Amino acid sequence: MSTQIRPVPSNEGPSKTIPIPANHQRKPHPRWWLSAQANVWRFLGQVGLYFHSIPTPSPKEPSFLRKFPTTVVSGQATMLHLAFYVPDGYQSQIQQGRKYPLVVNMHGGGFTLGTAKDDGRWATMVVKQVEAVFVSVEYRLAPEYPFPTAVEDGVEALLHLAANADELGLNPHKMALTGFSAGGNMAFTMPLRLRTHIQSTRNEYQSKPMEASQSNGTDRTLSGPPLPEIVSIIAWYPSLDNRLTRDERRASCVRPGKTLPPILTSLFDESYLPELENRMSPYASPAAATDADLTAAIPEGVAMYLCEWDMLLQEGEVFAERLKGLGKRVHLVIIKEKRHGFDKSPYPFSVDPEATLHYTEACTILKDALFDS
Repeated sequence: MSTQIRPVPSNEGPSKTIPIPANHQRKPHPRWWLSAQANVWRFLGQVGLYFHSIPTPSPKEPSFLRKFPTTVVSGQATMLHLAFYVPDGYQSQIQQGRKYPLVVNMHGGGFTLGTAKDDGRWATMVVKQVEAVFVSVEYRLAPEYPFPTAVEDGVEALLHLAANADELGLNPHKMALTGFSAGGNMAFTMPLRLRTHIQSTRNEYQSKPMEASQSNGTDRTLSGPPLPEIVSIIAWYPSLDNRLTRDERRASCVRPGKTLPPILTSLFDESYLPELENRMSPYASPAAATDADLTAAIPEGVAMYLCEWDMLLQEGEVFAERLKGLGKRVHLVIIKEKRHGFDKSPYPFSVDPEATLHYTEACTILKDALFDS
């Protein structure tokens, strides 16, 4: 049984609960049919990513894989898999006591497609330019595992990495979250869900309330295992407000014909969020979180990279302005004349120079956040 997600208060900030729109109320497809479609698209997606990996410089393969059993957040007994990308000399350095900052990444694919290796080019640049350990989470996919499985798997990974930081040579107080599309959504929903989890279980550590002054709502002084401290978020073309219909989102785009096709977006929405009321949850739609929760859970430093020809552009701009109003330092980039997922092009002859440019800038932001004393 999945953890019961608490309802969002409707009397605080601009995140009041809104009615489910009539055009969200379409008859759902059977789960077996969604699974069959997802498997076809998963295969096609991996073919595309194979071609994406051909141009030089080639993306790194994971340095090693790790799996761990978990029931901490969701109550479900399962094994989660993590793909580690580590700097040169990592093993010798951690044997000498070095503690690396950590970048935890969530891949995209509408919560339905993709693997932990999809962001290999991003991982390669982060490891080389930031000198951080990069961990990509192999979270479970919908429709086999609908909401809230993905976000809870992400929180499980954060807790596991923090609890095993000494063994892995990590600094649990210097963590950043990155993610693409659905993974960008989780870069914001995971801190919200993590904060709720810690609040609900803090008596396991000690009885005093959480320190509201902590940047992401956690307290490094709690007894027991170390807790993750998130100091930065880098979100690439994230999905932030699933309360909106796809028709509304497409209508907001300057080039609706350049957006993801309905056959894909319908699959994503029906697979991960079959219960329409869950689209109102802050763990599915971070834009639905209260101002108080965003202030407490989201770190001070946030960077968002949005695409001009993307149906998610407008909600990203609105969310960025809201975070700025809450006192967050938001670095917002709108990448002109680019579609959603522009950096994952299957073109096999060269790497998109704009992707390299923005990856490099984002690495500088990460390095500043993770090594700021």
